[in-house]
Amino acid sequence: MPKSIRPLLVLLALTASAAGCTVEGSRDTGTGGTDAPGADVSTRPGAIRIEPADAEFTVEGSPIVIDYRAFQIQADGSETEVTAAATWSSTVDLGTFAGAQFTSRTDRGGLTNIRAQLGAETGATTLLLRSDTILVTDTAPADAPTRFGGTPVAGAGPDVVYPVDGAMIPPNLGELEFHYRPNGSTVFELAIGTRAGNVRIYFGCPESVGGGCIYTPDRTVWEAVSTAAAGLGPVTYTLRGVDDSGRLGEAPARELTVATESITGGLYYWNAGGGSIDRFEFGVRGARAETFLDQARTGAAFCVGCHTLSRDGRRIAVGTDIPTTTFQVFDVATRNRVFSMGGGFPSQPNFAVFSPDASQLVTSGPMGLTLRDVTAGTVVGSAITSHPSSMPDWSFDGNHIVYVEHSVAAPFDVPGVSGGIIRTLDYNGGAWVAGLTLVPGDGTNHYYPAYSPDGNWVVYNRSPSNTNSMGSDEETMTGVPDAQLWVIAATGGTPMHLARAGGPADSWPKWDPTSYLDRGRTIFWLAWSSRRGFGLRYVDGDRTQLWMAAFDPALASAGMDPVLPAFRLPFQDISTGNHIAQWVTSIERMGCTTSADCGGEFCYDGRCYEEVPLE
Repeated sequence: MPKSIRPLLVLLALTASAAGCTVEGSRDTGTGGTDAPGADVSTRPGAIRIEPADAEFTVEGSPIVIDYRAFQIQADGSETEVTAAATWSSTVDLGTFAGAQFTSRTDRGGLTNIRAQLGAETGATTLLLRSDTILVTDTAPADAPTRFGGTPVAGAGPDVVYPVDGAMIPPNLGELEFHYRPNGSTVFELAIGTRAGNVRIYFGCPESVGGGCIYTPDRTVWEAVSTAAAGLGPVTYTLRGVDDSGRLGEAPARELTVATESITGGLYYWNAGGGSIDRFEFGVRGARAETFLDQARTGAAFCVGCHTLSRDGRRIAVGTDIPTTTFQVFDVATRNRVFSMGGGFPSQPNFAVFSPDASQLVTSGPMGLTLRDVTAGTVVGSAITSHPSSMPDWSFDGNHIVYVEHSVAAPFDVPGVSGGIIRTLDYNGGAWVAGLTLVPGDGTNHYYPAYSPDGNWVVYNRSPSNTNSMGSDEETMTGVPDAQLWVIAATGGTPMHLARAGGPADSWPKWDPTSYLDRGRTIFWLAWSSRRGFGLRYVDGDRTQLWMAAFDPALASAGMDPVLPAFRLPFQDISTGNHIAQWVTSIERMGCTTSADCGGEFCYDGRCYEEVPLE
């Protein structure tokens, strides 16, 4: 797929500005707008105030140079200037600091936080840089921007198929495909408008798929788009097309939101096609999916499937084959086995969860949930439930466990449940005691519960037909045809169907354990496996892939659907079924000086990688 961009970058002024000049720190240039977080205006002793506060400028081809100043509030309310003593930084790559002087880039606009740190104190304000950017890719003619000045003909516009209208994505997603049907057009303009300026991208049909076209912005284009949109709320984008006769058509405008904060950590998932646990690391520019644990490392007969990780990413517990013949725990950085249980029938635990501090494990079983230590897998005390119990999850404060009580009678731990009831346990007086029945039995199946990062919500699956959660084969075991996503408050209440993100066979929802802020409000990220269609690439029911969406707890508290429309995680092998996206706050790797230190992997930036990040 062609990816290069012609060297055409046009920066157009939106308003009069101080382009190319030095801006004194005493100058207040604006309010930052209602969508911006705004400056730290605390008047408590020790707080740091920054000038200029919430500045806004337009880049016109020359860099903006801003001399920032910092003032610390004293006990008597007076201020002392601490500009030279503070450490200065910005959160988005819109420029660089030399001391307290900020020099902007000239090739992109966007919103960034400016920070001044002095010891334990940090002051913050915002900077909005505006620029209009025109990018002509090598699949469009050089004069493409001049072909779109006419009046659109009704009904002649291209048809946008993906992304889903209204989706929110993280700024470091790395790749977002645009799928469209040309409707006779041969050259296209993707126009994205934000408070930080307009980005216009021109292309042809870089990839022909399913009777339509797919345009995938390369890294340069994507970074310009995501930087211009991050943290500014829903932005409007429009796809227009022109045919060889000059007929211009325009698709209806759609919305996309790029969240304020980048995702950190990473996730581990089951690649059913390869029978392995793969992983992907967010926060590393150019990261690629890697095989982490496979049959050879675990001694599995045909697959390594069910898995769970400690929240910090240092330990992983895996089951081999179905039902689980061995239950193993590995040190993630070295991939050394810590212990292994079993080796044949009867099966070992199919499901497990680490305590928040990774000092204990809870495993599933036909006679109840069992506490185990993490060094040898030995049982700690007696079972903490007294009925067939499966799919435990531990709240991040360590005080609650949610699990499924099920009705599948077997002398061994079963990989799938029916008639699932979702219950909780509470840690009280040094012991685990029965808590709530969050979702009672009602003739349907409830399963795969998981606590939100703040412990206030439990997301889970529901099968209205009471289909066993395993399904009929490996490919469907995490996605029965009528599987749905639901959420309920951890203290009980009325469950909510997450219909806005819904698709066929939505299964095994898991939270990113980190809370994020977007324009001052908290958001969480959810990932799950789904058989929904992916634009022009495949249709509903064709295969299972990992999808993701933003969860707004404020909407959930108001009784509204809290999940925005979903997007497909782009790093996956498109040909495989992928499931069980287990999140961690950090991807642990061995340190290295050269690749010889990595045991067959590659040394990159002082860490070992199976797949070297793309430069």
